Amino acid sequence: MKKLLGVLLAFFMCCVPIGIQADEEVLSFEYTGQRIEIKGAFVYYLLDDGIYVSEAPMDCGRYRAIYSDGSYIDYEITPKIVHVNVRYNKDWRQGDPELNRYLCEYDGDYEFILNSYVNGDFKTDYNDNYEFEFEPKNKKDVEIVKTTITHPDVEYVYTGSDIVIDSKVDSISPIVLKNAGEYIVSFSVDSNYYESIPFKVTILPKTVQLRLNKYQKYFGEKNPVLETDDYILTREVGEDVGNYKLTAKSKSRNYKYEIIENDMFTILENKAQQIKPEATNHPSNDEKKEPLQSVNASNKDKNKYAEASDKNININTETKVDKESAKTETKVVTGVSNLTPMYLSFMTISLVVIINMLIKKINKYIGGANYTI
Repeated sequence: MKKLLGVLLAFFMCCVPIGIQADEEVLSFEYTGQRIEIKGAFVYYLLDDGIYVSEAPMDCGRYRAIYSDGSYIDYEITPKIVHVNVRYNKDWRQGDPELNRYLCEYDGDYEFILNSYVNGDFKTDYNDNYEFEFEPKNKKDVEIVKTTITHPDVEYVYTGSDIVIDSKVDSISPIVLKNAGEYIVSFSVDSNYYESIPFKVTILPKTVQLRLNKYQKYFGEKNPVLETDDYILTREVGEDVGNYKLTAKSKSRNYKYEIIENDMFTILENKAQQIKPEATNHPSNDEKKEPLQSVNASNKDKNKYAEASDKNININTETKVDKESAKTETKVVTGVSNLTPMYLSFMTISLVVIINMLIKKINKYIGGANYTI
């Protein structure tokens, strides 16, 4: 069949008049994976290979389509252009395969391996029907993108234990903090592959509620000790008698103290002003009418002697003395402060009574005139 086709083509070429010229128009088609037929052509000549074929070609190359009258037209099938965007693989690490160092993005379903020439230009070993255009074209023009590690600002309350902040990347160590305060931190990373964005960590002091004892002093005294191992108490300024607000200042930044009971410091009046005079039981109005000097604590003895001498004469005196004695006994117990005057009065009255009794006895025996004192 091929021999017959070749004979026919030779006969046809010989029969073509010398004056007939082929069209100089050259057509260009992009590779589609389908045969590209020229309408009216009955044979095709592969210019790059120097052979005739009866079926229209589909691979890339230069061809001549020949018509039955001997005329022809040259055309070409060019590779399909595939645009490839090359970017750096930020997950690539030293020691990983070089072919994984870059990532390619393109439209279509192609499987190829990205390589490069000695000068750094990218290339790929794929069939000739495709032409890959890389952007950028050279390794040195690919931007090395690092993995960005971010973390939101966070807030904690002091617990006494370590506060661990994780980056969620296995190869990056967490941040460990403990004491209260504000921190601007970032993760410790390999700068060849990572970039850590700083963020703020706030650790608030723990609040401790205080129930204080009552703090006070007398006017003019020095302030008592207002300090413990954990905090210092301060009060409002002032030294006058009254109440002053107390506040607690922590000695540690990890704690904050809040007074919820007895939050006042009191300054009292001076101690001397606070001591009141000892209470004294003053006599009633009835008692004031009868002077204390008339009290006789031993009228009972006097009455005994009076009865022996003259009962009739002393009957009124006995009644009066008994009443005064009752008053005297009542007054004696009213207070220690009246003890000395009462004792002197008692002694004086007793002496008078005894002398009076002696005089009466003398008058009785002598029968003389009565003497009274």
